[in-house]
Amino acid sequence: MNALDHALVRAYLTEVERATSALEPARRQELLADLREHVESRIADAGAPDDATVRGMLADLGTPAAIAASALAESAPATAPSPAPDTAGPTADSDSGSDAVRTKLTILLLLCAAPLGLLWHPFATVAAGGAGLYLLSTSTRWTTRQKVTGTTLTLLIPLLPVLVGLLLAAGRIGPTELLLLMLFSLVLPVLGARLLWQAARGARTAAGA
Repeated sequence: MNALDHALVRAYLTEVERATSALEPARRQELLADLREHVESRIADAGAPDDATVRGMLADLGTPAAIAASALAESAPATAPSPAPDTAGPTADSDSGSDAVRTKLTILLLLCAAPLGLLWHPFATVAAGGAGLYLLSTSTRWTTRQKVTGTTLTLLIPLLPVLVGLLLAAGRIGPTELLLLMLFSLVLPVLGARLLWQAARGARTAAGA
């Protein structure tokens, strides 16, 4: 009797054939042909093995599921679609450009908030500062520590002399006092904006690396 006609061998090969249905037809036929040749050779070398010996030989080959999994894993790189990186490129560039605009807008609003309150109207400080703080707090470009430092330098400290001057002077601020308040309200925000910009550039460089 041909070795491939053995009931255990037929069942084994049928199970392998079923388990490898996802393979490409040519690869599947090649795998089954190799298995048939290997099984036939081993059984022929063993003479007339009993069922227990045949089971042992088939067990040495591995379960049909294991053989199918191994074959599918080997074929995956050749059959897997590869255009994903190309299609993701424009989206990534678009996101990067949008994030850069958001970063610049955040820094600009925080930079101008205190001077606007002094030169124009306190409401301008509330509007610009509130918008800047919202963008800063929801951004992922800066760490919590950098956000606190930026807020302190661009808004909290610069606004103190402005508020005190407006409350105490009540319109009697002279040119010298006004100039000092303007300088104080400009220097610290510029320093804070510079720190935020440098931190954002560092985060962008790290992300690109």
